[in-house]
Amino acid sequence: MLPGASERFIEIPEGIPGSLVTLNRMGAMIRAQDEVVDHFVGGLLDLAESQSLEPRSLAALVFEWVRSRMLYLPDRGDEELIEEIRTPGYLLQEIDRYGNAVGDCDDYVVLYGAVYARLGWPVTLVAVSTHDDKLLDHVYLAIGRDGERISVDGIVADPFGWEIPETEITNKVHVSV
Repeated sequence: MLPGASERFIEIPEGIPGSLVTLNRMGAMIRAQDEVVDHFVGGLLDLAESQSLEPRSLAALVFEWVRSRMLYLPDRGDEELIEEIRTPGYLLQEIDRYGNAVGDCDDYVVLYGAVYARLGWPVTLVAVSTHDDKLLDHVYLAIGRDGERISVDGIVADPFGWEIPETEITNKVHVSV
């Protein structure tokens, strides 16, 4: 574990109620004060100014930067799934120290969400199911500004803005951060 990092274990309900608890926790992590994220975003803003990047171009740059440095690793557990969510500062410290960080879709979303929110983009967590049981099993981010909504799903190989087609979705929940 990195210096300054901590672990906290909580028990969450099963099914949709547990997913909602997880989504709310993710929102709190995105909004939380984090000097590491603030410092990172300060560097992004300096870069954007020096290169005259428009907000959408900077958002696309952030998408590719995170995706190229995160390695997808699903949550684990033998008999019961252990849902792990790393803070955005922790993930940035891992990237700084090791060149990359590991996590599942929750971790990607928390990192993307913290960065985009500090860049002034309103963020929404989008949890979906593509299965008949309608249990939420994937989360991605939607950012919006000036009437434009952009999906941000870093664990897929698809480009910035790609979203799971509505025809494949059996359940969807939006949580504004």
